[in-house]
Amino acid sequence: MRPLVIFEIANNHMGDVNHGKKIISEYYKISKVFKNEMDFAFKFQFRDLDSYVHHSYKDIKNSQVERFISTKLSERNWHELIAICRKKKFKIIGTAFDEKSVDKIISLKLDYLKIASCSVDEWPLLEYIAKKIKNGKILSSLGGASEAQIRNSVSFFLNRRKNIKFLYCVAKYPTHPHDLNLKYFSHLQSIYGEKILGFSSHEYPSEILSGGLSYALGARIFEKHVNINSKKYKINKYSTNLHQMSLWLENLYETIKRIGSVEKRENFLKYERQNLKVFKRGAYLKKGIEKKRGEKILINDIDFAFPCEKKQLEANVFSKFSNFIAKNNLKGGQKILSNKVKIVNSRNKIEIIRDKVNNLILKSKVVITKQSRIEISHHRGVQNFEKYGLCMITILNSRYCKKLLFIFKNQNHPPQFHKIKQETFFILYGRVKLVINKNNKKNVKILNTGDIVTIYPGEIHSFKGLSKDGAVIEELSTRSNSKDSFYLDKKITNNNNRKSFISLK
Repeated sequence: MRPLVIFEIANNHMGDVNHGKKIISEYYKISKVFKNEMDFAFKFQFRDLDSYVHHSYKDIKNSQVERFISTKLSERNWHELIAICRKKKFKIIGTAFDEKSVDKIISLKLDYLKIASCSVDEWPLLEYIAKKIKNGKILSSLGGASEAQIRNSVSFFLNRRKNIKFLYCVAKYPTHPHDLNLKYFSHLQSIYGEKILGFSSHEYPSEILSGGLSYALGARIFEKHVNINSKKYKINKYSTNLHQMSLWLENLYETIKRIGSVEKRENFLKYERQNLKVFKRGAYLKKGIEKKRGEKILINDIDFAFPCEKKQLEANVFSKFSNFIAKNNLKGGQKILSNKVKIVNSRNKIEIIRDKVNNLILKSKVVITKQSRIEISHHRGVQNFEKYGLCMITILNSRYCKKLLFIFKNQNHPPQFHKIKQETFFILYGRVKLVINKNNKKNVKILNTGDIVTIYPGEIHSFKGLSKDGAVIEELSTRSNSKDSFYLDKKITNNNNRKSFISLK
C-alpha cells in the first residue's frame, strides 16, 4: 500500500474550532509537497463525556478529566472540522474510547475507526466494535501490550474476519530515541505478517529518523501528534510543529526513494546491464581450431578473454543448456559474433517450471524434504501448462499421504474425483478457488492462507490459483494411488504422457 501518514490532532484543537481548522490548513500545505509518494489523514479522538467520565469525577479536580472537558467540541464544531478535512482530501480517522463514540464515528462515515493502546484489551469495547463495524477499516495501536495481549487482540479480530491493521506503538509521552525499540516492529511482523503495518509515535518532536527507519523495516502507516505554534496555546512535549513535521516527512520521503521497489529495480536492470557490458569477457575461437559451417562449437574450442566487442558473444551465454553451431566457416583466434552462429537452447520447459516452483518455495517459506522430486502434471500438454497444470512434491505416501501442491496464478486443475482417496486441503500460502460438485450441486470456495477443507471420495473437484505469486496447498489424505484419479475429460485420463518428473534442485 502507499504510505499513509496520520496527523493525530487529539485534543490539540483545544476545544477551539478555529485553532483546529488552522492546524488542518497548515498541515495541508506541507502535505502537498509529498502527495505523490504518500497519502495523508487527520485523526480525532472521540469521547462521549456524559458517559465516559464517571459522574463522581465531574466536580473533582483531575488533570485528565479537566483536559477532556475543557477541549470539548460541539456537534457543529465536529462537522466543521470534518468538512475541512474532506475539502482538503484528507482521509479521516476517529479513535473511539467508548461505545457511543463508536456509533458516532460510524454515523460520521469516517474512513477508519482507531482503537487506542489503552483499549487494546478492553473486551467490552472490542466486542462492540467487532459487532458494529461490518466491512469498515480498523486500526489498532499496541502500545504497552504484552506478547499475550497482542496475540489475543490479533486473534480476536482475525477470527471475526475484520479488516484491521495493527500499529506498533510506544506508550511514553514523549519517547526517548533509545526507547523506540523499532526492532520489535520486525519481530511482530515476522509473527503476524502484514497485519502489523504501522508505527504510532509519541517521540520527542525533534526526532526525524523514526519514519524512515520504520518504513525500511516494513511499516506503511505512520502516526504523529501534530500542532502549530500559537500565542494562545502551548504545544505539548510530544507534538510536532510544522517545521519539525516537515523535516520528519522529508526524511521519510528520502527513505522511500532509496528503498524503491522490486518493479523499479526490474525496470532499471537494463541500465545496469548496459554499464556492465564494458567489463564482460568475450568468446574467441582458440588458435589452431577451425570450424566449418554446420559444425558444433564446443566449450573446449573457446577462449574467454577481455574485451568483448559489439555483437560478440559474451561468456555468460555459454552454459550446459546451449549448443552452438557455426553458420559460416570460422578461423582460429577469431571473435565469435552472434550473427555467425546458431544457438540452440536445450533448456526445456520442464526446467523452467522447476525454477518457478523453487521461487514459490522461497516466497512461501515452506519446508521441503531433502532430495525432493517434483511431479509436474501438464494435463493438456506442456505447452498449455500455464493454463492447465499442477506441481506436486510427495512428502510421504504410506498408510496416509502428505503432498505439497503448487499452483500458479490463473492455472487450473481440471475436474476429477477419487473413488477411494479422501483428502484435506490446508492452504499454506496464497489464495485458491476450489469448486466441489456433489449430487449435481456446485459449491465454490475461495480459500485463503490458513483455510482448510476436506474432499470426500466421489466428490468432483477442480481448483484454480488466484494469487499473483502462486499458492501452496498441503494435501493430507489416505494412501495415494495414481490409478485412483478419474478426470471428467477422458482425453486427460487416457493421456499417458501427462506427467513429467524432475529433481527439485
